[in-house]
Amino acid sequence: MADYTEKEQKVVSNIADTIEKLDDSIAKLDTLESDSKSHSIKEWYDEHKAIHEIKHILSEIGKYGKYDEKEALADEKELEKFIGSLDSDASSK
Repeated sequence: MADYTEKEQKVVSNIADTIEKLDDSIAKLDTLESDSKSHSIKEWYDEHKAIHEIKHILSEIGKYGKYDEKEALADEKELEKFIGSLDSDASSK
């Protein structure tokens, strides 16, 4: 029983860390001056990434069965490419 409690505490701690990273990232975006479209997409991307990370944490302990790591990585690469194109468009203006 103690082992389960330790695992549960570790999972909760990992989820809290993920949410803190998300909060920090959004706070950093709020301090940057950029066009609102790019800012909104970057904020959405960070939220999406945090959700994937939480799903991964829960899937590791068998509490979430729908997590597909390959799909998550593919989504992340596609979003990074899209955000990169927004950044290059914004810097060329």
